[in-house]
Amino acid sequence: MLAALVAMPFAPPLTESFGAEKKAKVLYFSRSQGFEHDPVKLQKDGATVSDVALKKYCAAKNIELVCTQDGSVFDGDLGPYDAFVFYTSGNLEAKQDPDRKNAVSPPSAPISADGLKKFFAAVKSGKGFVGIHAATDSHCNQKDEKGVDLYTKLIGARFTGHGPQQFGTVTITEPADFPHLKESGKRITTWEEWYGMGQFNPDMRVLLIQETEGMDGKDYQRPPFPSTWIRKEGNGRVAYSAFGHQNQYFRNAENVRRLGELIEWSIGRFDVDTTPNFDTVTPKGNELPK
Repeated sequence: MLAALVAMPFAPPLTESFGAEKKAKVLYFSRSQGFEHDPVKLQKDGATVSDVALKKYCAAKNIELVCTQDGSVFDGDLGPYDAFVFYTSGNLEAKQDPDRKNAVSPPSAPISADGLKKFFAAVKSGKGFVGIHAATDSHCNQKDEKGVDLYTKLIGARFTGHGPQQFGTVTITEPADFPHLKESGKRITTWEEWYGMGQFNPDMRVLLIQETEGMDGKDYQRPPFPSTWIRKEGNGRVAYSAFGHQNQYFRNAENVRRLGELIEWSIGRFDVDTTPNFDTVTPKGNELPK
Protein backbone atom coordinates (compact mmCIF):
# COMPACT_ATOMS: atom_id res chain seq x y z
CA MET A 1 0.00 0.00 0.00
CA LEU A 2 2.57 2.53 -1.08
CA ALA A 3 0.03 4.79 -2.69
CA ALA A 4 -3.59 5.68 -2.10
CA LEU A 5 -6.22 4.23 -4.38
CA VAL A 6 -8.47 7.02 -5.60
CA ALA A 7 -12.00 6.06 -6.57
CA MET A 8 -12.34 6.09 -10.35
CA PRO A 9 -15.18 7.98 -12.04
CA PHE A 10 -16.81 4.70 -13.06
CA ALA A 11 -16.69 3.21 -9.58
CA PRO A 12 -20.07 2.92 -7.82
CA PRO A 13 -20.70 5.10 -4.77
CA LEU A 14 -19.84 3.29 -1.55
CA THR A 15 -23.43 3.37 -0.37
CA GLU A 16 -24.70 1.74 -3.57
CA SER A 17 -25.58 -1.93 -3.69
CA PHE A 18 -22.98 -3.88 -5.60
CA GLY A 19 -25.33 -6.76 -6.45
CA ALA A 20 -25.67 -5.72 -10.10
CA GLU A 21 -21.93 -6.03 -10.72
CA LYS A 22 -20.41 -8.56 -13.11
CA LYS A 23 -20.51 -12.06 -11.62
CA ALA A 24 -17.43 -12.99 -9.61
CA LYS A 25 -16.10 -16.27 -8.24
CA VAL A 26 -14.44 -16.60 -4.83
CA LEU A 27 -12.80 -19.62 -3.18
CA TYR A 28 -13.49 -20.04 0.55
CA PHE A 29 -10.85 -22.27 2.17
CA SER A 30 -11.51 -23.37 5.77
CA ARG A 31 -9.05 -26.16 6.59
CA SER A 32 -7.93 -26.41 10.22
CA GLN A 33 -4.62 -28.12 10.79
CA GLY A 34 -4.63 -26.68 14.31
CA PHE A 35 -7.64 -25.77 16.47
CA GLU A 36 -10.89 -26.15 14.54
CA HIS A 37 -13.29 -23.30 15.29
CA ASP A 38 -17.03 -23.95 15.36
CA PRO A 39 -17.84 -21.76 12.30
CA VAL A 40 -15.66 -24.01 10.08
CA LYS A 41 -16.78 -27.40 11.40
CA LEU A 42 -18.51 -29.45 8.74
CA GLN A 43 -22.14 -30.17 9.64
CA LYS A 44 -24.17 -33.22 8.63
CA ASP A 45 -25.20 -31.50 5.39
CA GLY A 46 -21.56 -31.09 4.37
CA ALA A 47 -21.49 -27.32 4.91
CA THR A 48 -20.23 -25.16 7.75
CA VAL A 49 -22.07 -22.34 9.53
CA SER A 50 -19.74 -19.81 7.93
CA ASP A 51 -20.20 -21.44 4.49
CA VAL A 52 -23.94 -20.89 4.67
CA ALA A 53 -23.73 -17.31 5.92
CA LEU A 54 -21.10 -16.13 3.45
CA LYS A 55 -22.77 -17.92 0.53
CA LYS A 56 -26.03 -16.13 1.27
CA TYR A 57 -24.32 -12.73 1.36
CA CYS A 58 -22.29 -13.41 -1.77
CA ALA A 59 -25.25 -14.72 -3.75
CA ALA A 60 -27.06 -11.43 -3.18
CA LYS A 61 -23.98 -9.62 -4.55
CA ASN A 62 -23.64 -11.78 -7.68
CA ILE A 63 -20.63 -13.64 -6.26
CA GLU A 64 -20.30 -17.41 -6.48
CA LEU A 65 -18.64 -18.71 -3.32
CA VAL A 66 -16.95 -22.09 -3.67
CA CYS A 67 -16.33 -23.67 -0.25
CA THR A 68 -13.70 -26.32 0.45
CA GLN A 69 -11.31 -27.67 3.08
CA ASP A 70 -9.25 -29.53 0.48
CA GLY A 71 -5.89 -27.85 -0.03
CA SER A 72 -5.25 -29.71 -3.27
CA VAL A 73 -7.57 -27.20 -4.96
CA PHE A 74 -4.57 -24.87 -5.17
CA ASP A 75 -2.79 -27.34 -7.44
CA GLY A 76 -5.50 -26.75 -10.02
CA ASP A 77 -6.39 -23.76 -12.18
CA LEU A 78 -6.78 -20.67 -9.99
CA GLY A 79 -7.60 -18.49 -12.98
CA PRO A 80 -11.40 -18.60 -12.57
CA TYR A 81 -11.24 -17.23 -9.01
CA ASP A 82 -11.32 -13.50 -8.35
CA ALA A 83 -10.34 -13.87 -4.69
CA PHE A 84 -9.54 -16.32 -1.91
CA VAL A 85 -10.98 -16.25 1.61
CA PHE A 86 -9.19 -18.16 4.39
CA TYR A 87 -10.54 -19.21 7.78
CA THR A 88 -7.67 -21.57 8.53
CA SER A 89 -5.36 -22.58 11.38
CA GLY A 90 -1.96 -24.22 11.69
CA ASN A 91 0.63 -24.98 9.04
CA LEU A 92 -1.02 -24.68 5.65
CA GLU A 93 1.43 -27.22 4.17
CA ALA A 94 1.31 -29.81 6.98
CA LYS A 95 -0.67 -33.03 6.97
CA GLN A 96 -3.63 -32.82 9.29
CA ASP A 97 -3.23 -34.04 12.84
CA PRO A 98 -6.06 -36.59 13.35
CA ASP A 99 -6.15 -35.61 17.01
CA ARG A 100 -6.22 -31.86 16.36
CA LYS A 101 -8.01 -30.03 19.15
CA ASN A 102 -11.77 -29.58 18.95
CA ALA A 103 -11.92 -31.17 15.49
CA VAL A 104 -15.12 -32.50 13.92
CA SER A 105 -14.40 -32.23 10.18
CA PRO A 106 -12.71 -35.25 8.57
CA PRO A 107 -9.01 -34.97 7.62
CA SER A 108 -8.31 -33.02 4.44
CA ALA A 109 -5.32 -32.42 2.20
CA PRO A 110 -2.86 -29.59 2.92
CA ILE A 111 -1.76 -27.01 0.37
CA SER A 112 1.27 -28.34 -1.49
CA ALA A 113 4.43 -26.23 -1.78
CA ASP A 114 3.65 -25.64 -5.46
CA GLY A 115 0.02 -24.85 -4.67
CA LEU A 116 1.05 -22.27 -2.12
CA LYS A 117 3.42 -20.65 -4.62
CA LYS A 118 0.57 -20.49 -7.13
CA PHE A 119 -1.68 -18.89 -4.51
CA PHE A 120 0.92 -16.23 -3.62
CA ALA A 121 1.49 -15.49 -7.31
CA ALA A 122 -2.25 -15.27 -8.00
CA VAL A 123 -2.77 -12.66 -5.27
CA LYS A 124 0.27 -10.66 -6.35
CA SER A 125 -0.99 -10.66 -9.93
CA GLY A 126 -4.25 -8.98 -8.91
CA LYS A 127 -6.59 -11.42 -7.17
CA GLY A 128 -8.04 -10.67 -3.76
CA PHE A 129 -7.36 -12.32 -0.41
CA VAL A 130 -9.39 -12.04 2.81
CA GLY A 131 -8.43 -13.65 6.11
CA ILE A 132 -10.97 -14.31 8.87
CA HIS A 133 -10.17 -14.70 12.60
CA ALA A 134 -7.86 -17.75 12.85
CA ALA A 135 -6.29 -16.99 9.47
CA THR A 136 -3.49 -15.19 11.32
CA ASP A 137 -2.98 -18.38 13.34
CA SER A 138 -1.74 -19.96 10.11
CA HIS A 139 1.70 -20.16 8.56
CA CYS A 140 3.71 -22.08 5.99
CA ASN A 141 7.18 -23.53 5.40
CA GLN A 142 8.17 -20.86 2.90
CA LYS A 143 10.14 -17.75 3.88
CA ASP A 144 11.48 -14.65 2.18
CA GLU A 145 15.14 -13.66 1.93
CA LYS A 146 15.01 -12.25 5.48
CA GLY A 147 13.55 -15.42 6.94
CA VAL A 148 10.03 -14.01 7.33
CA ASP A 149 7.14 -16.44 6.86
CA LEU A 150 5.64 -15.60 3.46
CA TYR A 151 2.06 -16.22 4.53
CA THR A 152 2.44 -14.02 7.62
CA LYS A 153 3.91 -11.29 5.41
CA LEU A 154 0.98 -11.61 3.00
CA ILE A 155 -1.84 -11.52 5.54
CA GLY A 156 -0.09 -8.84 7.55
CA ALA A 157 0.43 -10.30 11.07
CA ARG A 158 0.82 -13.44 13.18
CA PHE A 159 -1.35 -14.67 16.05
CA THR A 160 0.41 -14.55 19.43
CA GLY A 161 -2.29 -15.69 21.86
CA HIS A 162 -5.60 -14.70 23.41
CA GLY A 163 -7.24 -14.33 26.79
CA PRO A 164 -10.78 -15.30 27.87
CA GLN A 165 -13.72 -14.36 25.69
CA GLN A 166 -15.04 -11.01 26.86
CA PHE A 167 -16.53 -7.71 25.84
CA GLY A 168 -13.94 -5.61 24.07
CA THR A 169 -13.79 -2.43 22.03
CA VAL A 170 -12.27 -1.54 18.67
CA THR A 171 -11.89 2.03 17.45
CA ILE A 172 -12.69 2.89 13.84
CA THR A 173 -9.93 4.82 12.09
CA GLU A 174 -10.69 7.85 9.97
CA PRO A 175 -11.63 8.17 7.22
CA ALA A 176 -14.01 5.23 7.57
CA ASP A 177 -14.31 4.36 3.89
CA PHE A 178 -16.16 1.06 4.13
CA PRO A 179 -19.97 1.48 4.21
CA HIS A 180 -20.49 -0.55 7.40
CA LEU A 181 -17.81 1.44 9.22
CA LYS A 182 -19.36 4.74 8.19
CA GLU A 183 -22.58 3.59 9.85
CA SER A 184 -20.95 2.26 13.04
CA GLY A 185 -19.89 5.52 14.68
CA LYS A 186 -16.43 5.74 16.20
CA ARG A 187 -16.22 2.53 18.22
CA ILE A 188 -17.60 -1.02 18.21
CA THR A 189 -18.00 -2.92 21.48
CA THR A 190 -18.96 -6.59 21.38
CA TRP A 191 -18.26 -10.05 22.79
CA GLU A 192 -15.45 -11.92 21.05
CA GLU A 193 -12.36 -14.04 21.44
CA TRP A 194 -9.91 -11.20 20.90
CA TYR A 195 -6.72 -12.18 19.14
CA GLY A 196 -3.36 -10.89 20.23
CA MET A 197 -1.09 -10.48 17.20
CA GLY A 198 2.43 -9.41 16.32
CA GLN A 199 4.83 -9.22 13.36
CA PHE A 200 2.56 -6.58 11.84
CA ASN A 201 3.41 -5.61 8.28
CA PRO A 202 3.74 -1.79 8.51
CA ASP A 203 2.50 -1.30 4.94
CA MET A 204 -1.09 -1.98 6.06
CA ARG A 205 -3.95 0.47 6.38
CA VAL A 206 -5.54 -0.15 9.77
CA LEU A 207 -9.34 -0.01 9.78
CA LEU A 208 -10.03 -1.08 13.39
CA ILE A 209 -7.77 -0.66 16.42
CA GLN A 210 -7.93 -3.11 19.31
CA GLU A 211 -8.23 -1.09 22.52
CA THR A 212 -6.44 -3.01 25.28
CA GLU A 213 -6.93 -0.91 28.40
CA GLY A 214 -8.97 -2.77 31.02
CA MET A 215 -9.04 -6.09 29.14
CA ASP A 216 -8.72 -9.32 31.09
CA GLY A 217 -5.66 -11.40 30.24
CA LYS A 218 -1.90 -11.03 29.84
CA ASP A 219 -2.18 -11.05 26.05
CA TYR A 220 -3.72 -7.58 26.22
CA GLN A 221 -1.20 -5.98 28.56
CA ARG A 222 0.23 -4.00 25.69
CA PRO A 223 -0.46 -0.85 23.64
CA PRO A 224 -3.37 -0.81 21.16
CA PHE A 225 -2.77 -2.78 17.95
CA PRO A 226 -4.54 -3.45 14.63
CA SER A 227 -7.61 -5.68 14.61
CA THR A 228 -8.86 -5.25 11.03
CA TRP A 229 -6.86 -3.95 8.09
CA ILE A 230 -6.27 -3.87 4.36
CA ARG A 231 -3.08 -3.77 2.31
CA LYS A 232 -1.82 -4.18 -1.26
CA GLU A 233 0.23 -7.17 -2.38
CA GLY A 234 1.53 -6.26 -5.79
CA ASN A 235 -1.65 -5.74 -7.80
CA GLY A 236 -3.72 -7.76 -5.33
CA ARG A 237 -5.91 -6.56 -2.48
CA VAL A 238 -5.51 -8.16 0.95
CA ALA A 239 -7.85 -7.76 3.94
CA TYR A 240 -8.11 -9.30 7.39
CA SER A 241 -10.69 -9.24 10.19
CA ALA A 242 -10.02 -10.68 13.65
CA PHE A 243 -13.76 -11.21 14.27
CA GLY A 244 -15.59 -14.51 13.86
CA HIS A 245 -14.78 -16.94 16.68
CA GLN A 246 -18.30 -18.21 17.33
CA ASN A 247 -21.17 -19.51 15.22
CA GLN A 248 -23.30 -16.66 16.55
CA TYR A 249 -21.12 -14.17 14.72
CA PHE A 250 -22.14 -15.65 11.37
CA ARG A 251 -25.81 -15.73 12.33
CA ASN A 252 -25.88 -11.93 12.52
CA ALA A 253 -26.42 -10.31 9.12
CA GLU A 254 -24.54 -7.14 10.04
CA ASN A 255 -21.49 -9.12 11.12
CA VAL A 256 -21.53 -11.06 7.87
CA ARG A 257 -21.81 -7.77 6.01
CA ARG A 258 -18.58 -6.60 7.66
CA LEU A 259 -16.78 -9.58 6.16
CA GLY A 260 -18.70 -9.39 2.90
CA GLU A 261 -17.62 -5.84 2.22
CA LEU A 262 -13.99 -6.85 2.67
CA ILE A 263 -14.56 -9.55 0.04
CA GLU A 264 -16.22 -7.06 -2.30
CA TRP A 265 -13.36 -4.62 -1.90
CA SER A 266 -10.82 -7.39 -2.53
CA ILE A 267 -12.36 -8.16 -5.92
CA GLY A 268 -12.49 -4.50 -6.95
CA ARG A 269 -16.17 -3.77 -6.47
CA PHE A 270 -15.23 -0.41 -4.94
CA ASP A 271 -12.09 1.53 -4.04
CA VAL A 272 -10.92 2.97 -0.73
CA ASP A 273 -7.78 4.70 0.48
CA THR A 274 -5.02 2.15 1.11
CA THR A 275 -2.35 4.58 2.28
CA PRO A 276 -0.42 2.89 5.11
CA ASN A 277 -1.27 4.30 8.55
CA PHE A 278 0.13 1.66 10.94
CA ASP A 279 2.91 3.91 12.23
CA THR A 280 0.43 6.73 12.79
CA VAL A 281 -2.57 5.05 14.43
CA THR A 282 -0.86 2.09 16.15
CA PRO A 283 2.76 3.26 16.56
CA LYS A 284 3.45 0.71 19.32
CA GLY A 285 1.41 -2.08 17.74
CA ASN A 286 4.35 -4.47 17.54
CA GLU A 287 5.13 -4.21 21.25
CA LEU A 288 4.18 -7.53 22.84
CA PRO A 289 3.35 -8.21 26.50
CA LYS A 290 6.45 -8.62 28.66
